[in-house]
Amino acid sequence: MKNIQTITDQFFNRYDSFKEKSIIHRRFKHSDMLKVFEKIKSCEKFNFEFVGTSVLGRELNLISIGKGKTKIFLWSQMHGNESTATMALFDIFNFFSDTSSLKEIKETILNNLTLYFLPMVNPDGAELFQRENIFNLDINRDALALQTPEGRILMESFKKIEPVFSFNLHDQGVLYSAGDTGNPATLSFLAPAFNKEKSINTKRENSMRVIGALYKVLSKYIPGCIARYSDEFEPRAYGDIFQSMGSSTILIESGGSKNDTEKQFIRKLNFTAILSSFYMIAYKKYEKIDLSLYEEIPYNEEKLFNTVLRNLTFKENGGNFTADIGITTEEINSTGGAGFFQKSEIGGVGDLSTFYGYEEYRSEERRVGKGCRSGWSP
Repeated sequence: MKNIQTITDQFFNRYDSFKEKSIIHRRFKHSDMLKVFEKIKSCEKFNFEFVGTSVLGRELNLISIGKGKTKIFLWSQMHGNESTATMALFDIFNFFSDTSSLKEIKETILNNLTLYFLPMVNPDGAELFQRENIFNLDINRDALALQTPEGRILMESFKKIEPVFSFNLHDQGVLYSAGDTGNPATLSFLAPAFNKEKSINTKRENSMRVIGALYKVLSKYIPGCIARYSDEFEPRAYGDIFQSMGSSTILIESGGSKNDTEKQFIRKLNFTAILSSFYMIAYKKYEKIDLSLYEEIPYNEEKLFNTVLRNLTFKENGGNFTADIGITTEEINSTGGAGFFQKSEIGGVGDLSTFYGYEEYRSEERRVGKGCRSGWSP
């Protein structure tokens, strides 16, 4: 594990050298991605294969690099408003395009692995920054019916590649906590189940070993902010289906981090996690990882509000009562999904002592007028 940590530190510390500077916010469009592709195409290491179009005719490309026997497949943004990992993939393309640093690691990865990327599976949804495709269908519930062209392209690509490992890249809500704590689940992982019994075979074990190692090394940067996603079997979801089809599948969910609205720090964590995974798989380091590390990861829990106001005193009907207020903030799309405004509402009132907030304020003892005490202290 010490060796893995050393390599992970190199990826993390050198990230700024590889960050795709043209993309600095989450709401980029398919046309922005194509501009990045034009730059990457100048590197002869990469192969671009047109694999189909979305409902509205936006092209999907399968990008590959490497010549190793072990095939790895990564796809992102099947939900159009979950773009963090797509940004990280741009950075990873820059990493492999670079010829000046970490040469030995890159050569070993590309000699032992062949990497396949399908970025932005749902470009029509990305255009509107919405979860579903243009038919308002959730592509990640289409693995059985295969009604969406985007879902069919994903399935066809998987069958063609026959990957040993698969990476299912998503974003989750920012109000999930890492277990019963006040810490946001900045990253959540899962080795998805392949049946209702949640059985464990060698393929799923391999997913768990890689995730266990990632939990250990990434905790250096986000201690207490890594969680485990629910492993209820969902036969309509691609990650679960691909696990059942024999590919060791790893789900990465990008959650929340304080003062990181555009998820640029979480983007860096994705970059670090994915490259560290490549390193572990290329060098077969994951085979020695104890499964107990995976079991140590706390589950996601919904324990967070954006803001909690504590110890408020209310005067109603001649009596007083004390309560906390939890406030949630939702992003509402504007200008066709290119921008947003925030809508806040009360999500909980009462004893919120078992909940936490990204921001918390406690009232002082003095009270002014009817309603709540005034004066706040963090």
